[in-house]
Amino acid sequence: METFLRNLALWIFALVSVPLFGTVAIFLSLFNRPLAHKVAWLWCHLVLSISGVRLRVKGLEHLEPGKRYVFFANHQSQMDIPVLEEALRDFEIRFLAKRSLFRIPFFGWGIQALGYIPVEREDPREGVKSLLACVERIREGFSVVVFPEGTRSPNGRLLPFKVAGFVLPIKARVPAVPVALRGTRRILPRGSLYIRPGLVEVIVGPPIPTEGLGPRDREELSRKVRSFIEEALAL
Repeated sequence: METFLRNLALWIFALVSVPLFGTVAIFLSLFNRPLAHKVAWLWCHLVLSISGVRLRVKGLEHLEPGKRYVFFANHQSQMDIPVLEEALRDFEIRFLAKRSLFRIPFFGWGIQALGYIPVEREDPREGVKSLLACVERIREGFSVVVFPEGTRSPNGRLLPFKVAGFVLPIKARVPAVPVALRGTRRILPRGSLYIRPGLVEVIVGPPIPTEGLGPRDREELSRKVRSFIEEALAL
């Protein structure tokens, strides 16, 4: 019964809060993007609290506050984004997101105003535009989160990585940081709208330097990130 009531409360919260928070984020982004990002973090924090999702975050000591990174995380659930917003709340992060999400009233307008980057998976030319937009976000002082699998895993196993995204930290000359998410699929599996309370582990790896690397090194960088995530998921 508690889980049902949490889900009911979450749906009511979403219906009320998305137009409100989306409008506030759009307004604040016009003159104070850091404050607008705090609004986005607050929304994610409330989603996790209402859902009964608890976090255990390891490895933040590897990161320098205020420094820019490209985070690469495995993707198992729609809860991955609020989990990462909460876990990495000390960093100004922006996500690559499916272009279709930007068409959702208020929600899509809000993430566009916040500086999230739309990506069209099937169009290589759009992929190049997204890459350039990510580099621009990093130059503006933000960090970027990439899901290198490109989609949510249906069974929790790590899918093949799309190596194109690993050009981003090389081009932007910032470290790549592997992040392993454990437990989000159990809380909200792919294809489900019913959230189960529980614990999520976020394991942050040491930053991988990209100084001196070129685009041809993207596959080796991908292997290093994947190796860390695989080992963390196997623990």
